[in-house]
Amino acid sequence: MLFSIPESGWWLIAAAATLVFMVGMRALSSGMKLPDDLRDTMKQQGKGGRWAFYLLTPAFAGAVLATSLLRPEPASPILFLYSVAFASIPAACLPVRGRMLKTYIVQQRNPGTKVKPDRLAMAWIGGSLSVVCLAAVLALTTTGHGPPG
Repeated sequence: MLFSIPESGWWLIAAAATLVFMVGMRALSSGMKLPDDLRDTMKQQGKGGRWAFYLLTPAFAGAVLATSLLRPEPASPILFLYSVAFASIPAACLPVRGRMLKTYIVQQRNPGTKVKPDRLAMAWIGGSLSVVCLAAVLALTTTGHGPPG
């Protein structure tokens, strides 16, 4: 059932997952309240970074797909894993974006001190991405498109 989608459909899904990733990563910072001094700094830094993000992300994603698809196996499982990975990263970060922002503000305000990362945010992101990874592997192995052997 999972791989009854034709390969051209998986290419469209992979492109949509890249778009979801890019929009989701930009949406993580929208609506967040920053102190005025940091907001001005981020606006100045963000102009070049924004265009680099929108140009380099698809180029990097295309390079990853191109090298992965050189293998003789069918492309559908690779495109499935790619889509799951790209769509799950913003979804994992969204619930803890406020905590990550607080850590960022502390880091920017105290540049000389070592700032500890938020353990709850790290546990949430790591745990949710692990669950997604496990679900993707189970989906591949139960449909017969796992690694040969």
